[in-house]
Amino acid sequence: MSDKMMVSGYTANDQGYLQDTTIPIDSHMPFTGDPKTYGMPVTVSAFYGMMYHFYKYLDTHPEVKAFFQKVYSVEFSKASLFRLLSQPGCEYVRFNFVIPEADDKISLMGQGLDANHKSIGFDVLLEKAQSGKLYDGPGDPNAEERGNGGEKQQLDLDELFAALKASGHPFGAVTPVDLENC
Repeated sequence: MSDKMMVSGYTANDQGYLQDTTIPIDSHMPFTGDPKTYGMPVTVSAFYGMMYHFYKYLDTHPEVKAFFQKVYSVEFSKASLFRLLSQPGCEYVRFNFVIPEADDKISLMGQGLDANHKSIGFDVLLEKAQSGKLYDGPGDPNAEERGNGGEKQQLDLDELFAALKASGHPFGAVTPVDLENC
């Protein structure tokens, strides 16, 4: 069962790396188990800082950038996340990198976890792995995968980072658009 608590979150230092914020983020939110960083909110500077470092890394490592094939985010619908979270005993969601289609584009698959971080339906998954019989049928644990959006879903981020770059902020030095123009 989840409890309600006040949490403080994370902001970014002047290099864009996460640090505990000294300004509390007022957010009543449920939590279970160890309240370290699971589901902790971030500030606007942390939002931009974390993404900036990802884009900067891709810009300086072309071999990694090529692997992502212009897919820098994956969207999940609210219904999809609710289905995962509504599984009996589900307290966390794990996102696994996957390649769901023949185009070899990377995506994410969500998997429900219990309070001990064990997969919902672990016994069923283990039995099927051990037997080699991966029949999809009644009683299988639920998993959701939302396809590859790539360029379509990136438009709002492109606009945000273009504004950040135009403002002269250092986190705007490398943007998703810059990655495409390399």
